Amino acid sequence: MLRKSFWLFFVALIPLAFASGPWDFLRPVTEMAYTFDSITRFLVFLFALVLCFISVKAYFKNKSRRLLLISAAFFLFGVKWLLKILDLFVSPGWFLPDASENVFELLILALLFVALFFKPKRN
Repeated sequence: MLRKSFWLFFVALIPLAFASGPWDFLRPVTEMAYTFDSITRFLVFLFALVLCFISVKAYFKNKSRRLLLISAAFFLFGVKWLLKILDLFVSPGWFLPDASENVFELLILALLFVALFFKPKRN
């Protein structure tokens, strides 16, 4: 039975392969996402700030180096999204280019990686 449904899934995808673009069926979802773009940016920025505040508060309670690194990662995430919000108003699309955004993401991932694999010193 699994084999039959497996092949039916691929047969159903054949018309998509012959469309003008293989991902054209995603266009309505993308267009809908663009209508909520400014709201989404603001919500992600607020969420990053809340997570940064919570992690800083947890750091002051536990004094864990891991929490400090996670707080720094959330702070950078918040700064990145603040710049993306400013990008909407200052110069749409040119204030924070993809290359700068990639640097932010690399730093955030590096901080999370170090926080994940950091082994605290044992006394």
